[in-house]
Amino acid sequence: MNEMKDWLGPIADELIPAHGEMPSATAAGVAGTQLEKVLAARPDLKRHLERAHALSADIPAEQVPDLLASLDPAAYNALAETVAGGYYINTEVRALLGYEGQVPARVRVQDYPDYIAEGLLERVVQRGPIYRSVQIDD
Repeated sequence: MNEMKDWLGPIADELIPAHGEMPSATAAGVAGTQLEKVLAARPDLKRHLERAHALSADIPAEQVPDLLASLDPAAYNALAETVAGGYYINTEVRALLGYEGQVPARVRVQDYPDYIAEGLLERVVQRGPIYRSVQIDD
């Protein structure tokens, strides 16, 4: 795994370099702890990453994305998903982007229409569904 992390770091920085206050992929831990988190969530990516590593271990980092995209699209997609996923689950990156993660919508009482807030539909809800069967003749 350490060999894969060493291989992944420079390639990840090719895909996501530092820009402004945003860290590079390796600064965000993509080739370290974030890789472990991504593979724990998506173990199906591991075999594709291993194949990508085997195909490009001796290639300069700047050439790897194009090489994998042409030779093995599944390995390239796994590489891209791993790097992007690891980057965007980093808490510092999410804070810099102002992304709090997925949170449930907050419904305030004043958001309800008056007829619901005043309980005007309670009788209908308690009664339950009623309907008449209709037959349509052609």
